[in-house]
Amino acid sequence: DEIRSFRHHAFPLRSGTRQGCPLSPLLFNIVLETLARAIRQTKEIKGIKIGKEELKLSLFADDMILYLTDPKGSTKKLLELINEFSKVAGYKINTHKSNAFLYISDKSSETEMRTTTPFTISPQKIKYLGINLTKEVKDLYNENYKTLKRDIEEDLRRWKNVPCSWIGRTNIIKMAILPKVLYKFNAIPIKIPTTFLVEIDKTIRKFIWNNKRPRIAKTMLSRKCESGGIAIPDFKLYYRAIVTKTAWYWYQNRRVDQWYRIEDTVTNPQNYNYLIFDKGAKSMQWRKDSIFNKWCWENWKSICIKMKLNPFLSPCTKVNSKWIKELDIKSETRRLIEEKVGYDLHTVGSGSKFLNRTPIAQELTTRINKWDLLKLKSFFSARETIREVNREPTSWEQIFTPHTSDRALISRVYKELKKLDNKITNNPINKWAKDLNRHFSEEDIQSINKYMKKCSPSLAVREMQIKTTLRYHLTPVRLAAIKKSNNNKCWRGCGEMGTLVHCWWDCKLVQPIWKAVWRFLGKLGMEPPFDPAIPLLGLFPKDLIRACYRDTATSMFIAAQFTIARLWNQPRCPSIDEWIKNVAFIHNGVLLCIKK
Repeated sequence: DEIRSFRHHAFPLRSGTRQGCPLSPLLFNIVLETLARAIRQTKEIKGIKIGKEELKLSLFADDMILYLTDPKGSTKKLLELINEFSKVAGYKINTHKSNAFLYISDKSSETEMRTTTPFTISPQKIKYLGINLTKEVKDLYNENYKTLKRDIEEDLRRWKNVPCSWIGRTNIIKMAILPKVLYKFNAIPIKIPTTFLVEIDKTIRKFIWNNKRPRIAKTMLSRKCESGGIAIPDFKLYYRAIVTKTAWYWYQNRRVDQWYRIEDTVTNPQNYNYLIFDKGAKSMQWRKDSIFNKWCWENWKSICIKMKLNPFLSPCTKVNSKWIKELDIKSETRRLIEEKVGYDLHTVGSGSKFLNRTPIAQELTTRINKWDLLKLKSFFSARETIREVNREPTSWEQIFTPHTSDRALISRVYKELKKLDNKITNNPINKWAKDLNRHFSEEDIQSINKYMKKCSPSLAVREMQIKTTLRYHLTPVRLAAIKKSNNNKCWRGCGEMGTLVHCWWDCKLVQPIWKAVWRFLGKLGMEPPFDPAIPLLGLFPKDLIRACYRDTATSMFIAAQFTIARLWNQPRCPSIDEWIKNVAFIHNGVLLCIKK
């Protein structure tokens, strides 16, 4: 009742959208779609016609690009339509900020267009959504990828003096550089020189290590976090993943995509879905101007060959493929098999498993045409068919087949390429096992990797543990090998060989600090075994699994690592007072991170 009796102040209704409101772009899109439909339906506005498809415009939020074949007549009608629309919706176009890109060979027509068109004329290129569209295809690389390289170098030059650790610099690459590069790869997946990717990789590595010599191998760092790395992006593999992902759309035969319908009319064979795990790919003849799709096909085919897979016949080959169609099978037979059995050859079965996997499949043999059945039996009994079809699909093949959505498609392809590109490296955890003269089980390795990434909410604390686990610190033995010197004795002057385990644990000048840590743990009711794998790798015994015990012990262990690392090459014993200060520092840092 109080609400009803309260009289609100009047507020005016105006056209437009509020800046920052999450509904604004949605409302804008709904309104602008009315204009877009009107443009598509107006016959006087003539777009580019390819086959049965006519392309007039592309939209992304408020950025609109139109493709006109009769610019003189179409532009006039377009402006009339926009003016009529603006009277109702309040939508107006700033002609001074709008650009026209003329692709006319006739000089007189071009001169006339320059005088009659109210838009700014761009002579050689036009920028749309951050991509420079050029008159000549050969200029796409220079106008987009070379500028991208310059932008990255300029950004990293400005950030080079940022007071940030190498882990922080890695996060900068992931957050600021990677999205920019992936967008460019997605927008124009053309063939680019290998030198471009190599130079980008070198520039990024120099930034991460601040122009110093890398302490950890690139292949180790680029591994995913669960495998003991920190997932530094591999731009070469991301590029291949983005170029190759188009094959998924071909296999799905998604005619909802306009680009698919347009380009489908100019390919030979006449359908893209015959290129993936099908016979049609063997006779494929690409046009010279098919710059994106030809490159996608070549990459996809080379990846299949590298994985020792047949790109033409596999368990994922469709029942509706050229392999089956060329047997002159009736469409009714193919429809029955797809409805009752499945859409790929693996579900149909080969050899003795042909239409024999389920009772429904067995019953189908009595329903289909007997001549069709004979042809199918002959095909599915062939040696090549049995060899290629009678196996489980690989994880690479499964990317393109069971998924009905392209969500995380690039990530799925990238992960498979990472497996393929997984070079043999000296795993640091295996090195730790060798140095400690023990064997780590798979469970132990997973525990060490998890501890390395999640030992603390504070990045500074985690960085210390990552460095220790990945064997970041230089030792006398390692430096002697690098410099080809015979001097590999401990820098603290104990006279022993300076291995990594010695510098962290065995040295008689370091032992007092670890014994002090164990005394404090004992006073807190924790008595873990005096084992270097516990403080250095986080391999806790089962009775210390409780979170409160682990968190307390972790702070003490990493504080000891900070204390020892600070006096890494100095001939004196780390101070217990310094260790206590580091424990307090870590504790306060963790609390601050939790509050944030």
